[in-house]
Amino acid sequence: MRSHASLRRRLVIGVVCFTATITTATTLMGLRFDEQAERHVWEAMFRSAEAHPSVGTPEGAQGVRSPFLAFGATSGKPVPAEFSGLAPGIHEDIRIGARTYIIDVQGSLQAPVVTALDITDMERREERLDLDLLASGAVAVLLLIASTYMAARWLVRPLAKLSTIIGDLQTGARGQRIEVQSSDPSEVVVIADAVNAYLRDIDGYVEREHRFLNMASHEIRTPLAVIAGAAEVAYEQQSMESARLHISRIVAATHDMRDLVELLLALARDPRRLQSNGATASLAEVIPKIVAYHEHLLEGKDLKVVVDNMPACDVSLPQAIAVSVIGNLLRNAIENAGQGVITMSIEDNETLVIAGPGSTLSPEARSQLQSRLARAGIGRGDGIGLELVERLCRHVGWALELGVSTTGSTTARLGLH
Repeated sequence: MRSHASLRRRLVIGVVCFTATITTATTLMGLRFDEQAERHVWEAMFRSAEAHPSVGTPEGAQGVRSPFLAFGATSGKPVPAEFSGLAPGIHEDIRIGARTYIIDVQGSLQAPVVTALDITDMERREERLDLDLLASGAVAVLLLIASTYMAARWLVRPLAKLSTIIGDLQTGARGQRIEVQSSDPSEVVVIADAVNAYLRDIDGYVEREHRFLNMASHEIRTPLAVIAGAAEVAYEQQSMESARLHISRIVAATHDMRDLVELLLALARDPRRLQSNGATASLAEVIPKIVAYHEHLLEGKDLKVVVDNMPACDVSLPQAIAVSVIGNLLRNAIENAGQGVITMSIEDNETLVIAGPGSTLSPEARSQLQSRLARAGIGRGDGIGLELVERLCRHVGWALELGVSTTGSTTARLGLH
């Protein structure tokens, strides 16, 4: 399962990224303004130095040594090779040996007038200041991350608590509710109230479902059992010889209706309850009975059903549901087969395979059959319908695969585990 980042982590990352962006932009702008201001200061200092004759002399008029050095025609000192060849204007970070200078070049390239200022000590102090700023910035970022983490933890604590409570809710359990504290924020209370409302609705739905299933199990099954029993008794009476065909139809319709009721009731129940109620069905015992029950469908066809490779295999479901599913798959194989043998076998002790022979259907009819199987739904004459069978298989966790070959043969594979 894909893991998701926590809300606290998202908050911390968002705040840190926002702060880092603002800090970076502010720093870049500050550096740009600092460079521009520094250049203006240098220009003002050089212009001021040019206006005083003390430039380049050991001491000025007030006995103060000038920090500026003058070279060129006006000072009588030759221009150092490091300063020559520079275009007129201010040039920063010019190095002579271990010293760093900023110079102002005036005049032409042939007769330049150079004023230099030794800024080595200033550069060192600036480097130390930059290091101090970087260190203080790193400390500030660390403090920001720690404070943001603690603040985010405090902010999302109610939501984290709520998510833990919701995650601990047990599927299928009834009467569960989310308790809120007076200190919880209003947003958490709204979410908890909404979830509690859904839980109450689910409890009500489950209660109504249980009542309906309990009532339906008795009120629907009992009349069907009575009708089927009475019809079977009437079928055996000699005086009912002329009506046996109609009575047999009643019996068959009643059995189909009973299977439909079992299937619909199974679909309405929780699949975990179906598999955990302790009921099991042995396929080695059930399948021969299913084949015998459907033998009347073979009348008038050069067709037979063979049970092959049927080891002991039990399924954790009520026998009526297993009979309904397998019986309808067998009925479908019989009604879509021409002549030959339908085989029923179990592969790997977990997959029931019902393979029918090629049919005598026309290509058009075979195409219609393939489309019908692809939709997993068939007509009224085919038992309860493959659509409901497929839904029931999904409901109880069985894997049903239906297929039709180019020769018209049908294959149903039912994974039972």
